[in-house]
Amino acid sequence: MRGYFIDDLLLITPLHHTDGVRLFGEVIGAHKVPLALAVTDYARTAAEITVDLTRVRYLSNSVVETLVALARSLSPPQRLRVLAGPELRLTERLKRHGWDQIDTLRLSGA
Repeated sequence: MRGYFIDDLLLITPLHHTDGVRLFGEVIGAHKVPLALAVTDYARTAAEITVDLTRVRYLSNSVVETLVALARSLSPPQRLRVLAGPELRLTERLKRHGWDQIDTLRLSGA
């Protein structure tokens, strides 16, 4: 089914009110492929793809890099909208590499 993935650490489900996915649990490097597949599937038709990380307790650096790569693969006006709480420190992590300046990536707080 489109947008679904589950293992011992992570659950990915589609969002019902907008194009995108919600993640629950801990997202490690092994989850880069399922996440990329889910986002890429929406990229074919959606102008904005939401990745909701508000229920994520841990987000590996390699997954942050994957989100950045996915955003860079989009063509404006498409964009990747990432929802995350302050505990993941995504703003700081993106700024450290200059990734907060990517036009196709938007970070929103929970």
